[in-house]
Amino acid sequence: MSSTDGPLDPGSSGSVHPQGPVSVLDHPRAQRPRIGRNRPTITVIAVVAALLIAAIIAWVIVLVPDATDGGTGVGDPYFPRMGGGGYDAEKYAIDVSWDDTHALLSGTTTMTARATKDLSAVHVDLALKVDRVSQGTTVTEYTQDGQDVRVKLAEPVRAGQEFALTLSYAGNPGLVSGDGGFYDTNGEIVVADEPSSAPLWFPSNDHPSDPALMDVTLRVPTGKQAVSVGRLDSHTTEGGRDVWHWVSSQPMATYLNFFAIGDFRIEQGVVDGRPYVYAVSNQLPNADELMTTLHDTAGIVKELENLYGPYPFTEIGGVAAGADFDFGGLEIQTRPLYQADALQADSRQLMVHELAHMWFGNNVTLRGWKDIFMNEAFATHAQWMVGEQAGDGPANDYLNGYYDQLPDDIWQLKISDPGPDDLFDEAVYVRGAMTMQALRNVMGDDAFLAMCREWAQRPGSRSLAEFRVFAQQHASTDLSGFFTAWVDTPAKPERTPQNGFIA
Repeated sequence: MSSTDGPLDPGSSGSVHPQGPVSVLDHPRAQRPRIGRNRPTITVIAVVAALLIAAIIAWVIVLVPDATDGGTGVGDPYFPRMGGGGYDAEKYAIDVSWDDTHALLSGTTTMTARATKDLSAVHVDLALKVDRVSQGTTVTEYTQDGQDVRVKLAEPVRAGQEFALTLSYAGNPGLVSGDGGFYDTNGEIVVADEPSSAPLWFPSNDHPSDPALMDVTLRVPTGKQAVSVGRLDSHTTEGGRDVWHWVSSQPMATYLNFFAIGDFRIEQGVVDGRPYVYAVSNQLPNADELMTTLHDTAGIVKELENLYGPYPFTEIGGVAAGADFDFGGLEIQTRPLYQADALQADSRQLMVHELAHMWFGNNVTLRGWKDIFMNEAFATHAQWMVGEQAGDGPANDYLNGYYDQLPDDIWQLKISDPGPDDLFDEAVYVRGAMTMQALRNVMGDDAFLAMCREWAQRPGSRSLAEFRVFAQQHASTDLSGFFTAWVDTPAKPERTPQNGFIA
């Protein structure tokens, strides 16, 4: 994310219905007994059936002996109720319809997941009202408390077992959006935000530690365009509505998904072997100019590849919407979302930042929101590195210049633990980038860039603590004091070679 203020920037076993033994009455060659002489047979059948029922119940108990409620939240200290425990989401198949007359979003989402422990109930995040939940073809019980939806599994699952839940729901996202995430600009609708916006439109394990594939179908009024993530698989008309189907090829964190519905100019094509989709709101008076700007994406991706290795996704793109977002840009996977004024004011810096997130923040995403350094430090430092590569001056000049000029309050934030209210504070961005440049100075260019490439090319959810260990493995000197000074201490680091200051 780029800030508009900063430099750029979470049981029951169900019922069993055994079929019982096959009766001789059902065998095609059996002779039907005379009336009045079948009591022993019925008794035998009843006994055998009872034994089978007992055996099946015992089997279920043995199969899932300690099935429990997975619990609310994945354990993030900043957002304790975010997500659900006990499972890993693998894919979301999202199918939603937007009724602009009634400001109503209705839909059905199937979450396919794999249990990480024996489960009798799971929790997902959804702010819209749930109408129905099923596990496979079986309707299940559920309760909804705010955006926490507890689903009592019709059939308990054991650790390692895959299961699927389908939720039907409806509501007005604008009435439940709270601090943000829903934007309605003269009928142009956008749902996107960080750290969370997914619960405004689809049920999910809404936490970056659990990336999953996304399959998004948007049904909108005829003549409207609907943009989401990944590739545009199809655009059709059904029942008097336009249907846009978007599919992601790589897993993503839930906050990296979004949708925009409105009057958009959309351009598609292929550049450097990659499909692209650029979308610009026709509400913007400078729409043509912004579309031209978005076409700079491919060139910037090449510059970033020179530093951090191959671009990690199969599509590129960008969206300039008409909304006055609370952010300058947001690193939507494969398709960054830009605030139009911010994009016009400094397109190159903003685009470099958001596209750098494709490596740092998207391909490698957060283990928890406490680790926000991992996103913003890398992306802001990438701006300096790309500038240096383009001949705009050494990145080290930024380190020295900011060190001399930043106000005292910048140094008072502990960026390894900024707190939920300061996730996007200027200190996280600028002090984070300074930390990366100082680390570069300590490690040397070759070791630093090799480390960055290796880190960026391994997809998954990782923490700042893991990065510190990873950096140490690539360094020839002890980095413990360095990291203590730069990320753990709410004070200005001493200007020493050990802290990464060079002449």
